[in-house]
Amino acid sequence: MEAVAGIARGWLESSGLSPAAAARRAGVSASTMHRILNGLVDPSVGTLREIAIACGLQMDLAARPLSDPRAAAAARALLEGGYRPSSDSDVSAWRERLPRLASSADSVEIAKVAAAASAPLRRPGAGLFQGEITLARVSSAGDASQGHWAVSGAAGLYLPSPSAAVPAVTILWCDDARTVSHLLTDTGLRLTHRPDRAVLAVIAAEPELFTGSFTEGIVRYAAPIQIVLDCLAQGGAVTDDAIAEAMTW
Repeated sequence: MEAVAGIARGWLESSGLSPAAAARRAGVSASTMHRILNGLVDPSVGTLREIAIACGLQMDLAARPLSDPRAAAAARALLEGGYRPSSDSDVSAWRERLPRLASSADSVEIAKVAAAASAPLRRPGAGLFQGEITLARVSSAGDASQGHWAVSGAAGLYLPSPSAAVPAVTILWCDDARTVSHLLTDTGLRLTHRPDRAVLAVIAAEPELFTGSFTEGIVRYAAPIQIVLDCLAQGGAVTDDAIAEAMTW
């Protein structure tokens, strides 16, 4: 709902209309418009279309592969004691949705569903790299960014030596993916648009993702449950190994 509210606010801003004027033109009440703009209601597609038209815009529906970080946050809230996600209505919606989507109430099944919905390698803005890089060099880029960062994915599951090349697909969660990606430009890595060819993914994270992170030597790792979720999302052998790890919970 908050995402829809942000879109609707953007429409009004670009049109120069006040909420009251937009409501009148769209044929909705001022109170309904207020609730939409403040993320308090989930409007129908028809209502959104009328608001778009009122703002001089054409609204087209498009579907893309699901990649919602709030699904992973909801899974952590359900399965990890002490984890407190942001007060986001969409996280709350995912907390209700995950048990419905899972084949059972088993924690591993819920984690599988959340991982598939989170799909970090499909996240808009993710930097996907192919080539070879050591875990130490990845950690160095994280430190140099001067922000929060944590290693997850395959490296988090297998815990290789810092001098070893990272296994595919390792994820570097960070505050500023653009800065970290720039810091990696002199390592010989090459950008790719194909997740199946990626060795390293650099992805911007919401602040609460770093809850429960831990350090071993020079490497900072994401919380174990985040690592498992990120591995479950990838498919292949790393997913099988993540399931085996999750079965020990």
